[in-house]
Amino acid sequence: MKILIAGSDLNAKLTAKYLKIEDESNDIYITTQDSSEKEFYTAVNIRENDIESIRDFVKYNSIEFTIVTSQLAIINGIADEFKKEGFLIFAPYSESEKITCFNSIAKKIMYKLRINTPKFGIFDRENLAIDYIRKAKFPIIVENDFTLTGREMTKYNSFSKAKTGIQKLFENNNEKIVIENYIDEEPIFLYFITDGYNARPLINLSKTEENGLTSIISPTSKISEEIILYILKKIIYPLLDDIAKFSDMYTGILGLKIKIHNGTIYVLEFYNGFQEYDMQVFLSLLNDKLLNILLSAANSSLSDEYDYINMYNYYSYTIAVNKSKFQNIDDSDEDFFESEDEKNYIYTSTASTLNNAKAKLYNHLNIEENKEIRI
Repeated sequence: MKILIAGSDLNAKLTAKYLKIEDESNDIYITTQDSSEKEFYTAVNIRENDIESIRDFVKYNSIEFTIVTSQLAIINGIADEFKKEGFLIFAPYSESEKITCFNSIAKKIMYKLRINTPKFGIFDRENLAIDYIRKAKFPIIVENDFTLTGREMTKYNSFSKAKTGIQKLFENNNEKIVIENYIDEEPIFLYFITDGYNARPLINLSKTEENGLTSIISPTSKISEEIILYILKKIIYPLLDDIAKFSDMYTGILGLKIKIHNGTIYVLEFYNGFQEYDMQVFLSLLNDKLLNILLSAANSSLSDEYDYINMYNYYSYTIAVNKSKFQNIDDSDEDFFESEDEKNYIYTSTASTLNNAKAKLYNHLNIEENKEIRI
């Protein structure tokens, strides 16, 4: 199959490599200047926001399926344009994407749908935001609204520091900011795939700091089957139904960042697609054909073809190590998943228990468990 991946991030490259390993006959292109892994894909030097050029490439090269990892391409309307042309694409429409790009939109929808989220305020004027925090109970979170250009989220324990942070956000031309109460619990990340009508859970994970290492663990013991079913019924489906009222259906990967406090689930934000390194975790546990899953969602036939997504009954343990602090292990051992971006090496191992997955990875990398490595 001839496939174009619109994106130049790590997720785009991981998708290409996985699809090529699944079926060597797949002819895969990526909109990137990086041609270092040409055994997996062909690099196409097109800017991610140049929707017209991407469309023409698909048209004149007989591309059968386009997968989008670039939020820039999505917010610039690639799905809208492709579906107008009748091209098969895995990506949400630009309007439905806004819940993952604008905190203010996500918060307003959660409030309307009565989805639990920390108490919040949305402000387009600096003086109103500062007046709000005078009466706030600290700590609080101050964050920018439009996250596509970069996430700016800071926890403040005092009025004076929060005031300075608010002033800086407005000085940096943020039209709106969001202030919310802080919940002192570890965040949990969950990912679902949806065709706009139905959704299926993919993975859940947690990220921790231990001995100077940032690690990603999946699945997390804090998430049960009952919690996943609750989130589908009370959050995912109401959200998809509401999006359909003002936009076309949301097709793609929908991620949630949640915290669980005193038995209550709070949604902090939504993601379009996997956050950095989380896709590697997903692929390490996937026991189904990735291409078939994405095609099913793109064709709006997810519920017809999948009662659930098959995942290996293993634990996955991942670490991301700064290149300047760690020498890469050049090893083709199939028991480990390895990738890299500009700053980090990312390693993943799987095993029947979490302790075994962790021990196997540490042993592979010759890391002592009490040795500190800065990320």
